[in-house]
Amino acid sequence: MGKVPEDNIAAVVSLYNPDAGVVAHCAALMEQVGHVVAVDDGSPNDCQGILAQLESMGAQVVRLRRNSGIAGALNAGIRAAREHASNPVFILTMDQDSLLEPGYTAKLLAAHEVARANGVTVGMVAPGSISGLPTRRRGAHKDTLLGGEPIQSGLLIPCEALDSIGLLMEELFIDGVDTEFYLRARDAGMESVLAPEARLEHALGSMVVASLFGIKIAPGGRPLRIRTAASYRYYYVFRNRLLLLRKYWRTQPAWALKGVLADYRHLAIVTALAPGRGKRLASALAGVRDGFAGISGQRTPR
Repeated sequence: MGKVPEDNIAAVVSLYNPDAGVVAHCAALMEQVGHVVAVDDGSPNDCQGILAQLESMGAQVVRLRRNSGIAGALNAGIRAAREHASNPVFILTMDQDSLLEPGYTAKLLAAHEVARANGVTVGMVAPGSISGLPTRRRGAHKDTLLGGEPIQSGLLIPCEALDSIGLLMEELFIDGVDTEFYLRARDAGMESVLAPEARLEHALGSMVVASLFGIKIAPGGRPLRIRTAASYRYYYVFRNRLLLLRKYWRTQPAWALKGVLADYRHLAIVTALAPGRGKRLASALAGVRDGFAGISGQRTPR
């Protein structure tokens, strides 16, 4: 008796200081894939008990000695998954705080098969919505919905795409890793395909109450909330944007223009309205400086 389609998927989950919630997330994940690889990315906190629980459930655990960034952790997991006896056809990349709905992987596999039947060369398959928000879309080919740049969590990647264009770009460390893979796939003639009915639950930054000159903004009596990321992330967002622009602006000019405008619009909004603006702005400016200098990898303290 042959494999069911979902058994052809190996999920790779990146972990950093995981809490006990990861065990439940991985248990749910195991119901939808053939094999799970959990990669501890050099967590400074003691999480050996959690990792041992994952191993007792049947997950393969990879322990990295130092923090290597999201691309490095996922690449280590992808290598381990592809060396496993399950011999996966697809890799599903996951963050530790993401949760799949029932039937999620079946929906992504179905979208992949329809796209192939429609003559689309598939580089990745992404969900139609993330935490209730629609995924970026880029038109359609027949009845296949094409996506813009995805987020890496919940992303289904055919192993043949990895064989063709390689693994994730570790020099970026974090932020922009998924974008770079998407752009590289597009340059190679591969598409990002959407599974419109698939939904992923995933944390998309923190929501804070907007304020101006110390006064909270509450139109109609309801506090206005805006989404921010941790201050240190703005270094990587702005540095890596410049690194990717240097690599892809000629082949992807529309992406280049839209991305720059979106980043600086977001920075202007959170600088004006969100607390912690000083650290956030300093982090972004340091990223711009290092991006122009062509510096990559983990940020070196100065």
